[in-house]
Amino acid sequence: MGYSNTRPDLDSNIGIRADQGVQITDQTGRVVTVPSNVTHVAALAGQSYEKLILLNQTDKMAVTISAWTNLPWSYKIAPQLKDIPIENDPNVEDLISKKVQVVFCLSYDGNKEKLNSSNIAVVITQKNSGNPENADSFVKYVKQEIALYGEVMGPDAEEIADEWGTYFDQKVNYVTSRTANLTDSQRPKVYYARGPDAITTQGKNSYTQFYVEMAGGDYVAKNTNKEGLQSVTMEQLLAWNPDVIFIGRVNSTDIITNDTRLSNVKAVQDDRVYLCPQGVAYWDYGAEGVLLMEYFAKTLHPELFEDLNMTSEVKDYYSRFYHYNLTDEEANRILQHLPPASY
Repeated sequence: MGYSNTRPDLDSNIGIRADQGVQITDQTGRVVTVPSNVTHVAALAGQSYEKLILLNQTDKMAVTISAWTNLPWSYKIAPQLKDIPIENDPNVEDLISKKVQVVFCLSYDGNKEKLNSSNIAVVITQKNSGNPENADSFVKYVKQEIALYGEVMGPDAEEIADEWGTYFDQKVNYVTSRTANLTDSQRPKVYYARGPDAITTQGKNSYTQFYVEMAGGDYVAKNTNKEGLQSVTMEQLLAWNPDVIFIGRVNSTDIITNDTRLSNVKAVQDDRVYLCPQGVAYWDYGAEGVLLMEYFAKTLHPELFEDLNMTSEVKDYYSRFYHYNLTDEEANRILQHLPPASY
């Protein structure tokens, strides 16, 4: 499977920056006019703060939500986060008082209509339905999400978004060039326990499905009836009998390894239950998911990725996109799902 090292096909999203503003198309297809010089935003989507750190726009955040407070690497990398007001459900008047021009959010409802009438642009950053249905469209979609933030924030951010898109393509090509020809029998059955319990997972057409598949795994929840976050039955999990279980968003593997009902599952028996790394954001739905894909590949097929050094990959990513030079110890703490040593 190969991908070009170019931006996704986003002609409809690209506007001309001018004093009257610029028109962009958000992830749900809404055409939105944003100011040509955005200086104050409300980062109300779960991982907007991560995208703005990535694009070197942290100082433009006038409001954010509490998502980052459980992720200590976020304020290790961007200490100014601690000075940004946290409001999980800010009212229009408050946003106006903070001179907010653009709100990044995950859904559009009646409250957002009030924002529009106040000349505050509402940009929806992820689809609520109709997710990508294959790896090709997923790769385009992820790059489109980063590009969207870049278009809103201006030329400097767009340049970084382009660089990130090229980097993403390169890493996808690196991994899939080695996994594309694996037979079905060579692809371990993988279950992702998203936390807070063993039966909560991300279903079909999720980020984790495509990262696992590109990394050479068979994502057992790909045939669930529902897209996105969901609960499955314990009976279903036992029937899947995964070879490997990855766990995210909790701090230990106990939700799997301490559950006696799962003691005969192959992944548990073979000691192949892994706690996913965690950095500036949760890797399962953040920009650092590119590292999660590599982590999956290295874990599932170490023989194919002997040259892949995850410590080096994490250090390179943080240096390149966060302008933060991790030590080996710091990079390994991220890979081991540990907070900074000084936390």
